[in-house]
Amino acid sequence: MNDFFEHEDDDSLSDLLERFDSMINEDTRYFFDVEEYEDLIDHYLVSNELEKCGMAVKLALEQYPGQSGILIRQAQLLVSSDKAEKALRILARVEKLDPTNSDIFITKGAIYSQMKRYTDAIGEYNKAIHRSEDLGNIYSSIAFEYENLGDYDNAIAYLKKVLEIEPGNETILFELAFCFEITNQPEAGIEYFTAFTDRLPYSHFAWFNLGVAYNSIELYEKAVEAFDFAIAIEPGFSSAYFNKANALAGMELYHHAIQAFRETLEHEEPEAMTYYYIGECFEKLGELRDAISHFRTAVEMDENLADAWVGMGVCYQLQGDYTVGLRYIQKGVEIDPENPEYLASLAICQKQAGFPEKAEGTFAKATILEPYDQEIWLDFAELFAERADFAGAMSKIKEGLQNIPESNLLKWRRIALLFLEGKRKEALSQLNKMLETDQEGFNQLLEYLPGIYNDPDVLNMRDSFSL
Repeated sequence: MNDFFEHEDDDSLSDLLERFDSMINEDTRYFFDVEEYEDLIDHYLVSNELEKCGMAVKLALEQYPGQSGILIRQAQLLVSSDKAEKALRILARVEKLDPTNSDIFITKGAIYSQMKRYTDAIGEYNKAIHRSEDLGNIYSSIAFEYENLGDYDNAIAYLKKVLEIEPGNETILFELAFCFEITNQPEAGIEYFTAFTDRLPYSHFAWFNLGVAYNSIELYEKAVEAFDFAIAIEPGFSSAYFNKANALAGMELYHHAIQAFRETLEHEEPEAMTYYYIGECFEKLGELRDAISHFRTAVEMDENLADAWVGMGVCYQLQGDYTVGLRYIQKGVEIDPENPEYLASLAICQKQAGFPEKAEGTFAKATILEPYDQEIWLDFAELFAERADFAGAMSKIKEGLQNIPESNLLKWRRIALLFLEGKRKEALSQLNKMLETDQEGFNQLLEYLPGIYNDPDVLNMRDSFSL
């Protein structure tokens, strides 16, 4: 609330505070002009020294009883003391005396915002627009109130107004990027930040936000290019290295991603998540020992990082050490028991370790938590299929299709299970129907049942669809 008031430099303010403290301690009276009292009150408000602030307000009003700046600050003090309604009454009186003072409306706007009366806050800020030269702060305040109301389109419009005045405002640039993200408007973000970098090509924050927008729609090459521009302008920009690394991982360029993550570590305090992501890249490369090493570093830095515990467990699982794998995955599940991906990983490891009954219960919980994940339903069904319980597997595929009726993956698996159940006529009928809409998906059936490739009836069907 006090950003709108100017303060003396640090040395002058220090001298001013010393004089005021001496006056209080000596129980005497020194002369302070209006601006000095304003500086004192502002300082005490910001530092939350409300007792001293109250003393400064009291003394100031004794000397300058009708001064608008002091009365406005009195209102601010009352708000800090949870007396918003009284503060508004004071400001109403000040407005009658000094109707052109923009600080009145700015302060009222801040009070209404604190009271969650966001529309009223916007109204007060709008009154201040034509009475103040500090339009950047007012526009940003209006934008934040629109965000509070969930009206992100208007928030975006006002954030853009701020950037027309203050193009280097880092906070507003990131807030605008957030609004584009939360409204699922990556293309609008790309358009805006592209134009912004055309006007201000050395704004590393704009290049960064452009890269984030490209990342969000998986245009990874363009994202990397934008992050590289940000890094070229600001070589120590750790977030740009981090997001570049994620983009490279999205391109499956895992060695390059690892290098970018390591560059992140050179420019900021090491974080557990960075080591986790490096470990994940090594896992994708099949370099499991390096993956485990980085996951272990991550949990040493943050023992509650469930992702790293599960990642470490999966690596041991892939090495065939199911006992250790189970222990680490279970640790991740204990930290985040409602995570369906962790539960699915645990179930797979339980199955491989020879505990199918436990795996069944774990899969069941995972599907309750996330009924729309087709991969979990496929893995659940496979638990039964591996025991030649094709009817049990089919029941899980059908459950999955009840939740995800549009899933072609589940439909292809249903056809495979129909063949395995010996329900050939139904399988061929379903196959013909699927080939009419998803010919590329035929490869999924062949991967699961390669022997079906030379089936005479299937061969005829392939010929009819020119497969």
